[in-house]
Amino acid sequence: RKKMRFFLFLILCQCTINSVKTHHASNPNIILLMADDLGIGDLGCYGNRTLRTPNIDRLAEEGVTLTQHIAASPLCTPSRAAFLTGRYPIRSGMAAFSRVGVFLFSASSGGLPSEEITFSKLLKQRGYATALIGKWHLGMNCESSNDFCHHPLSHGFDYFYGLTVTNFRDCKPGQGSVFLKGVQKSLVIPMQIAGITMISLTIMHYIGLLKVPFQALGYCLLIITILLAILILFFYNFRHLNCFLMRDHQIIQQPLSYENLTQRLTKEAMQFIGRNSDAPFLLVLSYLHVHTALYASENFRGKSKHGLYGDAVEEMDWSVGML
Repeated sequence: RKKMRFFLFLILCQCTINSVKTHHASNPNIILLMADDLGIGDLGCYGNRTLRTPNIDRLAEEGVTLTQHIAASPLCTPSRAAFLTGRYPIRSGMAAFSRVGVFLFSASSGGLPSEEITFSKLLKQRGYATALIGKWHLGMNCESSNDFCHHPLSHGFDYFYGLTVTNFRDCKPGQGSVFLKGVQKSLVIPMQIAGITMISLTIMHYIGLLKVPFQALGYCLLIITILLAILILFFYNFRHLNCFLMRDHQIIQQPLSYENLTQRLTKEAMQFIGRNSDAPFLLVLSYLHVHTALYASENFRGKSKHGLYGDAVEEMDWSVGML
């Protein structure tokens, strides 16, 4: 499994945006920009000479670059839990104990516990306007589909626009599947066992070694077939069931469209800043770039020297420049 690496571009304790007024030193505006699965060697400020990242490079030149910034985990869910709370993932029950180690489904009844103290909660208590735009991946519901106990709005954010889970290849047609190959492999042995069992029971029934009505065997076969069909249909319809865009508690696009997605995230971020120009704010812009599924808006598609991945990196740099 490809490990996920997070690189924190920027922690601005004082935004220098024209439309934002200067606040008291004790209440600076805070913007956090996070990339998903970005290699440290893919930025000009860390030595790359073939990808154009002038805006990120400028931030690095005027700020601080880190070379030994160790994440709490190489996976999305636990590392993001640590990022928000400042605690090791195991402390909040978000450590990865399985091979997968992250939330895969929006209907999963788990997430960052509501009693955890996040920096967004602390800042909200101090009068900050708070927003998370982009990827969350720390759960959504507990016991029902609309209790939103793990939703960003339950963890100190006033506004949310983005994905509650993550950016899967399954969400974008033509980029393959994270699940189907694994499901197919995991079903091979159970299907073989079920097939051999049914054949054996049928033979035993015909030769008189098994005194079970043939109708009962038919029902067993029907149940197994239905269960397998439900499982296969679920994964073939994964995009429609699991890939959606939310604003606060409302689903506004299902299935998710990648067309101009980064531009939409950037626009939402800029509008949030504009709405809160007279008050201190916290903005967390958590990009979907450059995790697969890879995508780029039309203005950036085919413009880099490194295919769609490079296009995505350069579009993300554009977004940083816009902010």
